[in-house]
Amino acid sequence: MKSSFLRGVIGVLICCVFLAFVASSQEVRVTAKVDSNHILIGDWIKLHVEVEHLSNATVTLPSLPDSIEGFEIIQREAPTVKKSDRLVVESATFTLTAFDSGMHVIPPISVKYTLTGDTTKHTVESSPIPIMVRGVAVDTTKEIKDVKPPLSVPISFAEVLPYLIGILAVAGLVWLYYYIRRKKAMGESLLPEEPPRPAHEIALDALRSLRAEQLWQRGKVKEYYSQLTDVIRLYIEGRFDAMAMEMTSDEILASSPVSMLSRDIIEKLREILIRADLVKFAKFQPLPEEHESSMTLAFGFVESTWQKTSDSTVLEPVSEVKS
Repeated sequence: MKSSFLRGVIGVLICCVFLAFVASSQEVRVTAKVDSNHILIGDWIKLHVEVEHLSNATVTLPSLPDSIEGFEIIQREAPTVKKSDRLVVESATFTLTAFDSGMHVIPPISVKYTLTGDTTKHTVESSPIPIMVRGVAVDTTKEIKDVKPPLSVPISFAEVLPYLIGILAVAGLVWLYYYIRRKKAMGESLLPEEPPRPAHEIALDALRSLRAEQLWQRGKVKEYYSQLTDVIRLYIEGRFDAMAMEMTSDEILASSPVSMLSRDIIEKLREILIRADLVKFAKFQPLPEEHESSMTLAFGFVESTWQKTSDSTVLEPVSEVKS
C-alpha cells in the first residue's frame, strides 16, 4: 500500500513538472529560419530569429558571435519589436556567408527570458538549420578567377569631404606663400599701411611742441626761427604740393597755389618768412613780442588754409591763435 501511495505522489510531481514545462514553452517561442537551405560558396544568406512571447515575459535576444559553425556574420540589423494585445514579437536579422563548401548546420539559437514575479532565468532554443554550401566547378584549363567580381560601393559626399578640405587647405597655403613672396619682391608691406596724417595736424602739433620748448626765452633765437620756418615749409609741401623746403622765401610766396591765397594770408606768411630770414642770415634780434607774433601768425596761417574748397584754393583767414 505504501508503494502504491509513493508511486502516486511521484506521478503527480511528474505531471506538475510537465505542465510547468508546457506552460513555459507556450509563453516564449523562438523560431530561426533562413531564406534558402542551398547557397553557393561566398553567397550571402539571411538568418531571421523571431521570438514570440506574452507580455509578462522579459526576453534577451541572442548575441551571436562573428563566426558560427562555418558561417561568418557580415551584417547585423537592428532588432524590431511588434506588440498586439498581450502578444509580443521580437525579431533580429543577421547576414551570413560561408567560404567552405559542404554541409553546415546553424546550431540551435538560445534565448533567455524571465517571467513577471519570478527571478528564475529560463532558456528556450530554436531548431538547428542544415544548409548545403555548394562549391564552384573549376576548369583547370582556364585562368583562375575570383568566385565573385569585386563589388562596387558608391562613394558618399561624407567620404570625399575630408579630401576636399585637405586640397583646399593646401591650395590656400600655396597661394599665401606666393602672395607673400610677390609682396616682398615688390617691396610692399604685408600689412595695410595707415593713411598719412593730414598736413595741418602735423604742423599744429609741431608748433605746440616748439612753443613748449621756449627756445627764444632761453636765448636760442636762431634755432627757434629755423624750426618755426621748417614747420611752415613742410606744411606748405603737404598742403599745397610745393617743394617749399628747397625754395627761398620769395619763391614760396610766388609759387602756385600759395600766390592764389588771399592777400591778408600772404602778407602774414611774408612777415613770418622775412623775420626768420633776418634772424638767420642778418643776425637780427627781434623783440619778445615779435617772437610771440611769429608763433601766432604761424598758427593762423595753418588754421586759415588747411580746408579745401570745391572751386578754389583761395581761402580767407578763419581765426588767429594768440599765445
